[in-house]
Amino acid sequence: MTYRGLAASARTGAGGGVALLGFAIPISTAFDSVVAALVVLAWIVAAPADARQTLRSIISYKPALLAVLLFVALLASCAYSNAPLKESVSAASKYLDLALIPIFMWAAATPGVRKWALIGFVAAIILNLLVSYGSAIGVWESLPGLRTYPRYPIGFRLSVTHNFFVSIAAFALLLLAREWRVTRPRAAMFSAALALACIYNVLFVVIGRTGYVVVAALLIYFAFTVSRSRRSASVAVLVITSLLAAAYLGSTAFSARMQDVASDLINWRPGASDETSVGQRIGYYRTTAGLVADHPLTGVGAGAFETEYRAKVSGTAAPATSNPHNDYLMIAAQAGLFALALLIALYVTLWREAKRLASRLERDLLRGVVIAFAIGGLFNSFLLDHAEGLFFAWATATLLSGTFERKGGKPPAPAA
Repeated sequence: MTYRGLAASARTGAGGGVALLGFAIPISTAFDSVVAALVVLAWIVAAPADARQTLRSIISYKPALLAVLLFVALLASCAYSNAPLKESVSAASKYLDLALIPIFMWAAATPGVRKWALIGFVAAIILNLLVSYGSAIGVWESLPGLRTYPRYPIGFRLSVTHNFFVSIAAFALLLLAREWRVTRPRAAMFSAALALACIYNVLFVVIGRTGYVVVAALLIYFAFTVSRSRRSASVAVLVITSLLAAAYLGSTAFSARMQDVASDLINWRPGASDETSVGQRIGYYRTTAGLVADHPLTGVGAGAFETEYRAKVSGTAAPATSNPHNDYLMIAAQAGLFALALLIALYVTLWREAKRLASRLERDLLRGVVIAFAIGGLFNSFLLDHAEGLFFAWATATLLSGTFERKGGKPPAPAA
C-alpha cells in the first residue's frame, strides 16, 4: 500500500471513530477518550497527504478558526499565570476539545459518518434512559455496575450531564419526527415517542435545573421550526408553557427544585456563607465578575483562578471555589475579555453557518446545540467539563463537516 492509500484508510478509520464518539460520549469517559485519541492519531497519519489543502480550508472556515484561537488564547494565558507552569498548562488543556473541532470536521466529511454519528448518539441516550427508568423503579438492584439509586435515577453520567444530553436528544428526535412525518409516518411516531420519553425523564425523573431550562428553550425553538405563522408559533409556545406548568404541579421534585430557586434568591446576601446551590452560584458570579473587572484585558491566567478567587473572598464567610459554574465568566477570568469575545463570536458564527448546511435537519440541530450550550453555559462551565466539552466539539464539527467538504477538505484519493 502506498502512503496515499494509507492516508485514505486512516481518514476512513477516523470517520468511523467520529461516528463511534456519538455513542461513547454519553456512556463513558474512558471509552470516549480512547476513541478521540485514535481519531487524532489517524489525523496525524493522514494529514501530510493533503496538509496544505486541509490547512487552507480550516483557516478559511470561521467556526474552526475561532475555536482554535480561543484555545490558543487560553493556552497563551499560561505565560502570565501565577500558578506553577504544570498546573497552568493542565488548566488550559481542559479546553483542548476546542482544538479538536477542525480534526473532527476533517474526519466526518462524508454523509455516512454524520448519519451513523447521530444513530450512535440516539442509541446511547436510549441506553441512558433504560438505566435511568430502571433505576427509578428498582429493576437494576441485582445487576452490578448499573445505577441502583431510585432517588437518584441517572444513566451513565451525573445528573447535570445526563439531563443536558437527554434534552438535546429529545430535540434531535423531534426534528427527526418532523422530517419523517410524511415519508415515514411510523418512524416519525416512534421518534416522537422517544422524544417524549426523554422530556419526561428530564422533567419528572432526574433532578437538574439546567436540564429544565435547556429542554424548555429547545422545545420553544422547535415550535418555531414547525410553525408557519406567528399565531401557530404562539400556540406552540402556549402548549410548551402548559407542559412545564403540568410538570410543576405534577412533580414534587420539579416543584421543590423551582421553589428552592426563589427561596435561595431571597435569602442570598453578599459575602455570607451560603450552602445552597443557587446562593453559591450567585456568589461565584459576583466575585468572578469582580476578578474580570480587575483584569479585563488579560485575565488572571489559566490555572490561577482558584488562588485569585480565594484572595478575593478572603475575610468574608463566602466559600472559595475553583469553578464559577459559568462558561463566560470562567473564560473571561482566565484569559480576559478578548477570549470572551471569541467564545461569543464562535456561537454567533455557528448559528450563521448553520444556514449553509445541506439539510434542514442538520441546520436546526446545529442551532439547537448552540442554544443548549449558550444557555447551559450560564449555569455551568460546560466547555471546561470533559463530557460536555468533547460533545460540543464532536456535535458542531460533525454537523459542519458537510460544508467543510465542499470548501476543499476532501480526503486524498487512494493510489491505484
